[in-house]
Amino acid sequence: MQAQLERIRLVFLFIFAILSLVMVKVLILGSKEYPFGTNSGDDIIPSGGMETYVDDLAPELSKLCKLTIITRRFRETDRCEKKGNITVFRVPWLKGKWLRNPSFNFFSFMSSPRFMRDADIIYSNGIVSGLAALKLGKLFRKKTVYRPAGIGFMQYNFPLKQMLFYLERIVMKKSDAVVFHSEGEKSNARKHFRLRLNHGHVILTGFPVEKFKNAKKPKKKPFNLKNETVIATICRFVPIKGIEYLLEACANIDGAFKLLLVGSGPEEKRLRHLVAELGLENKVIFTGFRHDVPDILSVTDIFVVSSLSEGLPTSLLEAMAAGKACVVTDIGLPVDHMKTGLVVRPADSFALKNDIQALMKDKNLRKRIGENARGFVMRNCTQKMAAGRHLTLFKKVSG
Repeated sequence: MQAQLERIRLVFLFIFAILSLVMVKVLILGSKEYPFGTNSGDDIIPSGGMETYVDDLAPELSKLCKLTIITRRFRETDRCEKKGNITVFRVPWLKGKWLRNPSFNFFSFMSSPRFMRDADIIYSNGIVSGLAALKLGKLFRKKTVYRPAGIGFMQYNFPLKQMLFYLERIVMKKSDAVVFHSEGEKSNARKHFRLRLNHGHVILTGFPVEKFKNAKKPKKKPFNLKNETVIATICRFVPIKGIEYLLEACANIDGAFKLLLVGSGPEEKRLRHLVAELGLENKVIFTGFRHDVPDILSVTDIFVVSSLSEGLPTSLLEAMAAGKACVVTDIGLPVDHMKTGLVVRPADSFALKNDIQALMKDKNLRKRIGENARGFVMRNCTQKMAAGRHLTLFKKVSG
């Protein structure tokens, strides 16, 4: 019996070894923290959607591909770590708002050549890592897949904005494939960059939907909430998120409500001043960065994305999975107006106010839209679906 079990074990090891050899090998660039939560306070600026995206995608994708993820090194983390089909390599970086990204991308680029032998595809996230991927792809004859995650140049001022525009256009044009999160995002990119983007592919974000679908309201409401309508947004506090327009909208809303601003970032001080100027001190709660997002969403009635540009924020999909009625700006998100959410023009606080007010007054509308949103996410945005679509793309690109 023991000998038979040993033979079975050897057969499985042999099959696993063969599968490892034929698996597509992918080098992932651009994520500043992996796994999510390894930052032990070294960087006071929290990670954002790019890191959440990779954190949600990698475990499921690693069942289909061999992954190498280059990320930043924090205290209490090893330089190199291997778990199953995921190898994590951590590089040094410099602290500071204007140094953290350039230094990370520089050290990532310098470290990447050692992994080229084990890479069929270089999968980059964001403009700078996209440029690095193009250079590495040319040097080592590797295929490149680029994920812009929104139109990044829009959040900056001239002349940096213009420079980033041309760089992003180069990356989109020359990459072997570009991943968009919706047809709307792809269409916006075509319009902005005047490219055909025949090599652009739409892959909806995948995340652990069950975690949010089954979220239950806590016995005791957080933040001393009563019976007000709870409006929430979850994001980094940076200009591209358009939080000022949400605050201006809330300044004109009738009825009892609380606005939860969940997150943190360099804009927080300015936003607090704006809250005071608009007389919203008793209406707005700055919660800080939170790990208990399901609990936050369980007490939320209306979720808002007020961004000027986005790829597809995971926070929106989480809110939809939790069955929340969402108001989003018209920036290419996969939201069908009056069916799975309400869609308004970007930077239009008046329109934002009207749609939030409509949802506050009509609970049946809130319920219907929330249920439709949950159904959409359940049908389209599981981690397994996203991983399978990525594998199909990687195989197509690698030939």
